[in-house]
Amino acid sequence: MRRILVINGKGGCGKTTIATNLAATYAKAGRRIALIDDDPQASSTYWSDQRSPELPEIDLIAAHRRANMYQTQTFVNRVPPETERIIIDGHSNARDRDLEALLKQADVVLVPLLPSSIDIRAGGRFITDLLTHRVLRNAPRPVGVIANRVQPHTDTQAKLEHFLRCLDVPAVATFRDSPVYTEASELGQGVVDMTGSRGARRETPVWQKLIRWIDEQPKSSSLSARELRMKPRAAGHAHRLDDHSVSA
Repeated sequence: MRRILVINGKGGCGKTTIATNLAATYAKAGRRIALIDDDPQASSTYWSDQRSPELPEIDLIAAHRRANMYQTQTFVNRVPPETERIIIDGHSNARDRDLEALLKQADVVLVPLLPSSIDIRAGGRFITDLLTHRVLRNAPRPVGVIANRVQPHTDTQAKLEHFLRCLDVPAVATFRDSPVYTEASELGQGVVDMTGSRGARRETPVWQKLIRWIDEQPKSSSLSARELRMKPRAAGHAHRLDDHSVSA
């Protein structure tokens, strides 16, 4: 089982888009998936409610809901034993113990980041806090940044790319600002499910590359923090080259 946490301290960065499309991409590849919705906005839960039973199955766990008086929270949030991948749509306001609990559950951490100046500034602070958090200091995990809703060949894209080059974490994927994501969200689908859409087919290879990067990351925390950061850095550089070719 591999656990992937999607989180950012700023709302509106596309966490749910990343989490649901990751879940759909893994499910399409034949993996047994659990999607944990930890966000009180319940966007992943709504997405799951719209999903057709004819599509590959994804188990939704609404962790944002409180257990009733006859059940424990652990029982309500239990994951099916045959689950191979857990995607966690993290709470953007998670702080202190809540953030610590989320990080302890994760094998890989993904941080979606928008290309605006406000998002870059807020994202930079969050990533700094994340990398210096006691959980990651004690047991390092791979952390990757996802450039989200990017318009290719624009000043905002150049600004975001410059910022990411200054970070001590890799940019592991770049996703376009495409209306196909809104359409997929309303249907309870990932872009990989929308085989009849040209725009969705254009996006699909980048998601497939992202799950390959995730699966290549070490599950053991025995490596040093520097080793864990350098390993995904090389993969992230390759992905940026691939993303550029896809954009072209």
